[in-house]
Amino acid sequence: MKRLLVFAAWIAAVTAAHTWKHQHRQHQRHYRHHQHHHTPRARTALPEGYYVKPMIWRGTLKEGDPEITLHGTIEDVAAQIRAVEPQFIWPSQDQHATISERAEITKVTCDIDGANAHGAPLLQVWQIRNNLAHATGTCSVEGGPGVCSRISCSGHAALWLCSDSPSYIYTKCNDLVAYTNDIVNECQGSSKGHMHDQHATVRGRGSDTGDYHVIIGYDDC
Repeated sequence: MKRLLVFAAWIAAVTAAHTWKHQHRQHQRHYRHHQHHHTPRARTALPEGYYVKPMIWRGTLKEGDPEITLHGTIEDVAAQIRAVEPQFIWPSQDQHATISERAEITKVTCDIDGANAHGAPLLQVWQIRNNLAHATGTCSVEGGPGVCSRISCSGHAALWLCSDSPSYIYTKCNDLVAYTNDIVNECQGSSKGHMHDQHATVRGRGSDTGDYHVIIGYDDC
């Protein structure tokens, strides 16, 4: 019991530190934007009118442990866990059977937000896919409508989960791999016409329900 109380206190401290870091980073970006307003920045693929809140992750470190709650991208979550459990790695899982058995058909829209948004580098999108494929627990976003959480980010590629429902949206983190596959298959753009082009990019939105959708596009991680 003492160990659990200590661990819970650590989680609270790490979460507070992460929140401060996120707010500080946002302040720095805001400051740089006003200092260098003459320098155009690439826009993300998020629709106009949507706003971002941190992703909420819930899960256990190992079987039998109490469930904990952390905030940030799946990469942030792993870093917070490793701060107290340096040897932590996500369990290796074979997701292929689960992904192939999905009955829903993802409706995909490519090149969202027109020419104003940039695509995400395909190689970095695959890194996002790999990060999510091994992640346990649930990824959730606060109720909307019009709320998005950045679930994963690598380099200049990001995946958001966006809610159009007034209720919280929960999904297994590794279930988002299926949406990633569908969006990549439909929306990859390549100057050479194939996915092995190192300059290939992806920008699109996928959904199979009216409550939420998944967006892949450009962002600064």
